[in-house]
Amino acid sequence: MIDNLLPFMMLGIFAAAVLTRPLARQKLVIMPVALILLGFVSSEIWVALGYDTGLRWEILRDLVFYLLLPMLIFEASININVRLLRREALLVLGLAIPLLMVASLVAAIVIQALIGESLGNTWALTFLCGAMISATDPATVSNIIHGGNSSGRAVSILEGESLINDATTITLFVMISSLLTIPGYNLNWIEIAGRFTLVLIGSLLIGFFLGWLFDRIIRPLNDVVLTTSVTLVLAFLSFWVGEHILGWSGVVATLSAGLTIAWLQRKDLDEEDVAFAFGSWRTLGFLADAMLFFLVGMSITIDMFQIHWLAMIVGVLAAFVSRAVIIFAGAGLLSRLPGQRSLSLAEQNLMLWGGIRGAVAIALALSLSIELPYWYTIQSMVYGVALFSLVVQAPLFSFLSQGKHNST
Repeated sequence: MIDNLLPFMMLGIFAAAVLTRPLARQKLVIMPVALILLGFVSSEIWVALGYDTGLRWEILRDLVFYLLLPMLIFEASININVRLLRREALLVLGLAIPLLMVASLVAAIVIQALIGESLGNTWALTFLCGAMISATDPATVSNIIHGGNSSGRAVSILEGESLINDATTITLFVMISSLLTIPGYNLNWIEIAGRFTLVLIGSLLIGFFLGWLFDRIIRPLNDVVLTTSVTLVLAFLSFWVGEHILGWSGVVATLSAGLTIAWLQRKDLDEEDVAFAFGSWRTLGFLADAMLFFLVGMSITIDMFQIHWLAMIVGVLAAFVSRAVIIFAGAGLLSRLPGQRSLSLAEQNLMLWGGIRGAVAIALALSLSIELPYWYTIQSMVYGVALFSLVVQAPLFSFLSQGKHNST
């Protein structure tokens, strides 16, 4: 069925290329929203004509999880400003790991209180939902920031947080969702916390080693085309080793490998020497984003909104409340610790609206196992949160970030 799906993926890339400049001139509709709409309309027309789109869960899961996600994570990791990441390490890591757990728990409490029955009153499922809707989107945040020439401490923290919390969320998602599909398995939260910590540390170390090793390989080549090719191998090899060989987190290994090789290359080489190779990854990230959002549009159905509208609304509320908690009660307090520069109320407000859910949350929803109880309810909820975030939150964040930039 992949041959049926391939033309739609190419159409998504073509549409993204054609629409980039027109959409950049206005702030109301961003690229992901346009691609989702086009994907939905084109698939509806195709099905109405009696043809098969080729959409199957098995194909989507492999395509999204083993091709698109490694590309998105690696691209974001090698093109992030590592110096800014190190300077704001406490806030970035605090938001991306412990406070992400808090956000997932707060979101789970809201979901359980309002629609727990729709998920079988199962805390494990509501926590899984909470984790999925807590994943922010580094690509969308970066596009808004760099596209509008935004600057400032808050947006730098957001960019770093969005990158690292995706790896954390995906690791949690893989662990919990795989355990939930085992018949009769009762989740042991202490066991999960211990395994999560070990997986995170192990994956970071293997990614660091592979990034260091490939940096040693790249240096003698002194060729930007070969460097690009080698980093492409690194992105997928680190994912494969972390996920399949070691049984840890492929995404965390990919993230660590990307950060490591970017840091080592920029540490000893001029920016011009690495600009082409790393800049080429922006193209790969653009292609992955285009295919992902177009596939999302194809997978949306009218029934999703008719049947699960309440789950979508509750998901949006849970996402907003949990984000507010970790920003104002979490990041705000962390920034007041000794050695840190305090975040202003305006910066905290910007970080609240800058927690945009998009590509990663949607990718996880697409890769949900249909063997998971209430999988369609969970998928619908995450779609609702992501759509609200892209249609409402992203334009508002763009306006706020530009306003802050202009005022400074």
